Amino acid sequence: MAKASDYLIALDDGHGLGTAGKRTPYIPSVGRKIQENEFNERVTLFLKMELERCGFRTLLTAPTDADTPLKARTDAANSMGADALVSNHYNAFDGKFDGPGKDAEGHSLHVYFNDAKDRRLAENIAKYLKQGTKQVYRGIIEQNLHMTREFNGPAVLVENGFMDNEREALLMINEDFQRETAREQALGVCDFFGIPYVAAGNGGNGGTPPNPDGTSGGNVVGKRVESIYRGAEGLDFYSRPTFDDAYRAGTLKFGYGFPTIVRKLKVEGADMYEVKNSRGHVFYVTAAPQFVKVEGSGQSSGGSASPPPASGGPIAIGEITIIGVANAAIVQDRPDRLTSKDLGTIRKGRTLPVTGSVRGKNSSSGYWEVIYNGRRAYITGKFGRYKAY
Repeated sequence: MAKASDYLIALDDGHGLGTAGKRTPYIPSVGRKIQENEFNERVTLFLKMELERCGFRTLLTAPTDADTPLKARTDAANSMGADALVSNHYNAFDGKFDGPGKDAEGHSLHVYFNDAKDRRLAENIAKYLKQGTKQVYRGIIEQNLHMTREFNGPAVLVENGFMDNEREALLMINEDFQRETAREQALGVCDFFGIPYVAAGNGGNGGTPPNPDGTSGGNVVGKRVESIYRGAEGLDFYSRPTFDDAYRAGTLKFGYGFPTIVRKLKVEGADMYEVKNSRGHVFYVTAAPQFVKVEGSGQSSGGSASPPPASGGPIAIGEITIIGVANAAIVQDRPDRLTSKDLGTIRKGRTLPVTGSVRGKNSSSGYWEVIYNGRRAYITGKFGRYKAY
């Protein structure tokens, strides 16, 4: 009898964080535009957690914030022999809010022409999506899309709403909606493969459950952990509390680490740290002192595994590449383009370390908070393409 762990599910979050055009119109109630990938990435990570709790193995086809080429996504899924693929997107019609009753709305599922397996997967997922947050159901649509055409197995691309419908645009940053959507998709995947769905709190396969066993590690909670392993291949970290390679989420280079330890666990007879990266995502890494060290106070604000902190100044979580300017972007001393002092310029195509982003004043795209000549500074949001460390 097939088990969930027999199946590898490829998960695809559509577009990159800085992909041009893939964002809502300006929303006055939140003071900014919402980028499509803000939703796509979050719902895909929640779906990954849902499926892994049910015992499935998962593969992220676009694990960074960059706009990974479509061919690279399907090549990765095909080369790993994935058994199904789910790609999350958010639709758009005319790029503007026309008002209640006038904007396009609703969710749809997209499959390749005359592909019975694609359609069956879509039908299983649609059954649950229709039971969640009230939205117009636009049906299962056959289209010539790369992700469904080029993947070798059953695939579905889900358009979860419309970015240019203000009500549905606000759902993009609603965590309850993100989690609900992921749960509904996971239920559909489980039905497709005939695997029982495991609800949160009901256990699940894949790795020994963590056992605090008196090692809560209270003296390390909230502190930074970093790798002291000098091996060329790096130090593995995992998406769940296990040392099983099936759940390896990435590697840490020497001196790189996570800004916040949540707790210390006993896992499979060894010590492990549950950690958060600077974007709030949870991972697990060995607590063995020959491989990692703990130091300082935790930081948490947005990115991936973080690089070594600079001594005394702001801590970078990633970098931005300057885009959308003729020659150079202005670096300012405060997030307000009308009252700030210019600190200098940075040429198009160059990069700067970034510590986060802020809403600020007088810019519909907000501002990147960057490190410039060793101090905190600001660049207009639309002029930077973000990449997490």
